[in-house]
Amino acid sequence: MTLLNDTVIDGVQTWSGIVRINGIVTVKKGAHLTIAPGTRIEFVRIDRDGDAIGDGEILVEGSLTAIGTPEAPILLTSAEAAPMKSDWKYLYLDFVQKGEVEYIVSEYAYSGIQVHFCRASVKNLVFRHNVDGVRFSTVNIELSGNRIYDNTNGLRYEERNSTAHIHHNDIRENETGLFVPTRSDDKALIEYNNIVENRRGNVTLGLTQSGDVTLPRNWWGTTDEQEIAATFFDHKYDESLGTVHAPAPLTAPVALYVK
Repeated sequence: MTLLNDTVIDGVQTWSGIVRINGIVTVKKGAHLTIAPGTRIEFVRIDRDGDAIGDGEILVEGSLTAIGTPEAPILLTSAEAAPMKSDWKYLYLDFVQKGEVEYIVSEYAYSGIQVHFCRASVKNLVFRHNVDGVRFSTVNIELSGNRIYDNTNGLRYEERNSTAHIHHNDIRENETGLFVPTRSDDKALIEYNNIVENRRGNVTLGLTQSGDVTLPRNWWGTTDEQEIAATFFDHKYDESLGTVHAPAPLTAPVALYVK
């Protein structure tokens, strides 16, 4: 087992086997981290600032190749004997030069992954038991083939001029399926997903999201427009909010995208 405390990677490094992180690992600009298939990354719960969110994280400012396989996914998890949501903070891609992530299981984090200010492809991951499964803003992102379940928010995003194509994901059994807190100009294309059985609602608009959000061609568990609309927290509950539109709902679940 490899044990890492607060660590800065400023060259080329490869992880495999079991890696235990007790702090913050930063992949600096110009550096590259490769995580091999089957690697198990465990985060020790530390909370230096007392905000009830674990401080362990991987912050990527350079480049990352983390590509597991269906038979040997990469696991990002808590090191605790009784793991809980927010035991660690996140895998954070920030202004990355290159970010490749595929076949990863990310669990017991504050955010399973956060992506900001970069281009990224997030495919065939599992996000479970996190506060936010996936969170992004100000990106060019494709999110496909992912299973996102048992999180507080399955997908949380602030568009902020993002280009986003979210398709062929299974977003179910979260507290909220999609959370749009603010800054959405209805440009993200979210289509051909299963967004069902989320306990507090399939879509929630935040208190400063006054614009409409359109989510075409998704499977909501039904084709009845009133039943679908009843799972959205939007203008009908708070007049200051926009309205969630779900045109052309699918008549059956979609298969996940695998390439």
